Amino acid sequence: MKRAARDAVGDRARDGWYRLLFNAQAMATSGALATYVWRLPDRTLYQVRGPAAALLRLGQLAGLIVGAAAVRQVGVGRMAGTTSLAAWARGGSTVPSEPEAQGPAPDSSGRLRAAGPFAWSRHPLNLAPLPVLWLSPRMTANLLTFNVAATLYLVLGSRHEEARLAAAYGDAYETYRRSGVPFYLPGVRRPVLPTAPRVEEVAAA
Repeated sequence: MKRAARDAVGDRARDGWYRLLFNAQAMATSGALATYVWRLPDRTLYQVRGPAAALLRLGQLAGLIVGAAAVRQVGVGRMAGTTSLAAWARGGSTVPSEPEAQGPAPDSSGRLRAAGPFAWSRHPLNLAPLPVLWLSPRMTANLLTFNVAATLYLVLGSRHEEARLAAAYGDAYETYRRSGVPFYLPGVRRPVLPTAPRVEEVAAA
């Protein structure tokens, strides 16, 4: 779809409008799904009250704070699409595209900044929703089903993002990946396997 849009309207229009339109359809389809699920028959599995419920709400708030911090680091305007749209509207020849797979923003030297939430997880924007979903004081059958599906989507989506970020940033992302930042859950690190040498490196040797 991205390639088709670029072929149809050109680089400037595609980069200027893509993120804003993506966010709009994401909100519309998510709202439609939430409305559908809300109207389904449901039953309560458990209900937490009192101080324990307050602790769960604090955990949900922590997830929202982590998500907001990650968005701020990537760039609110870039995530929302307003930065690209404003550049398109000004008529400049260069319009910045959307952030690649919502990864850490590169600095002026091209290095990926492993700071804030991106120092705890390589995919904090996909991690932050988990406490919001799972720490609800009231769990219903529908919410449990939604949470399981959403968790699978977020984890598998992070795998897909990993490949896109590696393709977009190359050695810079490989350096970030090898810096010790966990793939998904903070504190859970997997051994990093050595990458195969490139063809030109073998030829040079």
